[in-house]
Amino acid sequence: MVCFGNKILNFISVDGSNKRAKVACNTYKVPRSYRMVVMSQIYKQTLAKSSETLVDSRVKIHRCNESYIYLLSPLRSVTVEKCHNSTIILGPVQSSLHVQMCDNVKIISVCQRLSLLSTTNCTFHVLTPTRPLLFSGNQGVVFAPYHTHYPMLEDHMGQTGLATLPNYWDRPLSLAVDNSDQKVWKLISPREFTTFVVPFEMEGDTTEIPGGLPPAFLKSTVQREQKVQMWQKTVKEAGLTKEQRKQFQALVELKFNEWLKSTGNRHQLDSLVQPSDVSKQVAG
Repeated sequence: MVCFGNKILNFISVDGSNKRAKVACNTYKVPRSYRMVVMSQIYKQTLAKSSETLVDSRVKIHRCNESYIYLLSPLRSVTVEKCHNSTIILGPVQSSLHVQMCDNVKIISVCQRLSLLSTTNCTFHVLTPTRPLLFSGNQGVVFAPYHTHYPMLEDHMGQTGLATLPNYWDRPLSLAVDNSDQKVWKLISPREFTTFVVPFEMEGDTTEIPGGLPPAFLKSTVQREQKVQMWQKTVKEAGLTKEQRKQFQALVELKFNEWLKSTGNRHQLDSLVQPSDVSKQVAG
C-alpha cells in the first residue's frame, strides 16, 4: 500500500516547489509488529508528524537532502541511508537506529542502539543505554548529549521501554578494522553545545530534557542564558532615544540575518514560516 503525501505526513516546502516526496507504507495490510514506512527523496522540505501510523513502525529514511524531518512517535527501528545536509528528529526508537552513507546529517533521538557505517561529518545527539557502534568508513563523527524534548516524549519512552539511565552517548565503540589507528569521532565541546527546540505545539506533560544535561553542558547552557539576560538588561538601561532604539533594532536584525545565512539556519527558519494551522496538523 502506498500512502501519498498528506495522508500520512505533512510537508512544508522551503523553496515554494510542489515536488512531492515519495512515502510508502504497509500499515493497514500487515500485523502491527510488521509495520513499515519508507520515506525517500525529501528535498528542501520540512516534514513533521506524530500519529498512530508511525507507532511501532520500522522506518527507512532514504536519499533526503536539505530537509528537516520530525517523526515524533515511538518507533520500532529506523534506518537512515544516503541522506545529506539534513536534520532528523526522532521519537524513541525501541530497537536499532542505523545510519549509513550519510553526509552532514544531524540526528536527535532516544534509542536502544545506534550504529554507523560510512558516515561523514554527522552529529548524533542521543540518549542510549548501549555504546554507539562505529563500523567501517566513518569520518568526522560527533557525539553529543540528547538536547531536546517534546510534550509526549516521556510517554513515548515508556512505551518503548527506554529510560534515562544508563546513558552511554559518550562511549562509542569502534568495530572497524580500516581506521584502528585514526580517530574518526569526537565528543562535542560544551562551548559548541546548544539545546534544540521542537517548534510545534502538541499535547503532553514533558517540559524538559529527560534526565537533564551532563554537568559541563548544563553549566555552559546556563552561562549562555545569563549572557543573554545581561545583554538585554544593558540594552534596557542604556537610555536610548526612540530613534536610537529603531536604529539599534535594525542593526540587530541585520546581524541576525547575516548569522542565519552564514550558518545555514535561514533554511530551517524559512521552513517554519507557514500558515498557523501547521502545528495543529503535526498532532493530527
